[in-house]
Amino acid sequence: MAELPGGTRGTRDISVCSGPEGHPRAEGGAEPVPADPAASSDRSAGVPAEPADTVTPTGPPVPAAAVPAEPAVHEVAVVSAADLAEGEAAAWASTSPPQSMRARLLAGAVCALAMVVVGPLLGLLWAACAPHLDVAAVLAGAMSVFSVQSTVDAYFAMICAVAGVIGGLVTYWRAADVGWPVAVGLGAGGVAGSLLAGEVGRLRRSDAALDSLPPNATDLLRDLADFHVRATGLYLVLPGVALLVLALALWAGGTTFGWPRRRR
Repeated sequence: MAELPGGTRGTRDISVCSGPEGHPRAEGGAEPVPADPAASSDRSAGVPAEPADTVTPTGPPVPAAAVPAEPAVHEVAVVSAADLAEGEAAAWASTSPPQSMRARLLAGAVCALAMVVVGPLLGLLWAACAPHLDVAAVLAGAMSVFSVQSTVDAYFAMICAVAGVIGGLVTYWRAADVGWPVAVGLGAGGVAGSLLAGEVGRLRRSDAALDSLPPNATDLLRDLADFHVRATGLYLVLPGVALLVLALALWAGGTTFGWPRRRR
């Protein structure tokens, strides 16, 4: 490339070549594209060309094509019923107000006192419902005295069992959240109440039965006619049934003896 002398603004650059490629039409050569006169004159004058304007995109950026993520595999956790029960019990325990030991012991003492107070009432009921001994038949040699004795004990057991069911349900309804003091009070008070029931029933009926015997009655006859509980194991019916009903109610309610109770 050479610039002709005397070139001014607006002149063209002419290619000067010594070979055949210098001719525009030689051997199928392409015709040279004329250059921009302004750019040529600027370069020849030594003035740098202005940079081309860049187009800045406006508007919100176009997000790249989102690659679809692989579907997540959700694991199914198998939770047993025992775990659910423990979790609900722990949640209820965290929201329930804590009870002091003094209040819990007081609740147990109230349960024991209630069982003791109900004992004499059970004794009066037993004395009123139990069958009476036919002294005349006994003096005549009848063996009905032995059946009467077993019936008297059966009445005592049934009355104590009904009272134990009621006591266990009332304890569960009113004081199941207290804990072990309630069970201890229910058991100890039930034993004391049973002993009081047997003694009150004996005092209510024994004197009348002994007074009906003749003065020359033997000691064996007096022992057979005496009104009292002969099977001493029946004194455990009241506390045993009460504790059993309380335990079944707690189990049906979704708790154990660990307490506090999970309410439904």
